[in-house]
Amino acid sequence: MGLFSRFKKSTPTTDDDVRADDELTDDDELDAQDTDTEAADRADDDADVDDAETDAADSDDDLDEEEALLEKSAPFDRSEKGPFDISEEYPDHDRLDLGALKVPVVDGMQVRLDTDDDSQRVLAVTLIHDGGGIQLQAFATPRSEGLWNTVRGQLAESVTKQGGESTELHTSLGKELAIEVPAKTESGRPGKRAMRFAGIDGPRWFVRAVFSGKAVTDDEVRAELSALFRGVVVDRGEEAMAPRELIALTAPQVDQDETEEKDEDELNPFERGPEITEVR
Repeated sequence: MGLFSRFKKSTPTTDDDVRADDELTDDDELDAQDTDTEAADRADDDADVDDAETDAADSDDDLDEEEALLEKSAPFDRSEKGPFDISEEYPDHDRLDLGALKVPVVDGMQVRLDTDDDSQRVLAVTLIHDGGGIQLQAFATPRSEGLWNTVRGQLAESVTKQGGESTELHTSLGKELAIEVPAKTESGRPGKRAMRFAGIDGPRWFVRAVFSGKAVTDDEVRAELSALFRGVVVDRGEEAMAPRELIALTAPQVDQDETEEKDEDELNPFERGPEITEVR
């Protein structure tokens, strides 16, 4: 109706005054062309505005996704129930001092240190109890950013590329990733290996946990190892570290005098305590 209103006459016309569309004068044609051009320009302007708004919305969505990935991921009660930062209050417990990680120990538990062959650095600690295991590694993070949201997505993508399956779970540890990847059985036949990954972001650190063995299939065993995970104390240190940098652990130092005194007074040869093995 906008174009037609331009050609509408305001006074009555006679038969002689009425013209067909193909009898328009040059001026009329120019006016029509100008009108079409203006309409096209307006349409282009509207399209540009729409594109700009769409780009802005997409950009906002991208920013929202990036911000969500950088958010710290941890149980709401982390500061009260752990894992704890060395600067926070935490309950007394028998813990093995591995430098960056102070890990709780219980009777019958085995502690395995995973070290690098070349540098001899301790890269991870694995707690083995009742047929289940939990491997712990600590990484540096910025004070205001977390790693677990990003790492979890990368793990899921890696599992898919390997032909495996992953499922995100919501547990008392926060968001976990249950995975199954193709693997060979002891007899050499094709099978699957199941694991569960958990991660908790703290002040300037991130601890990743990998559950294996019965800790994946047995709820009771998993609960025991999860409780040990929550009892960990993290000592990030004050030195500058790059984000995602692995925080190396240190092998525990045993005082010889204390060991001899315990051997003489308290050692029960039939009592099994925590054991430490080193894997290179």
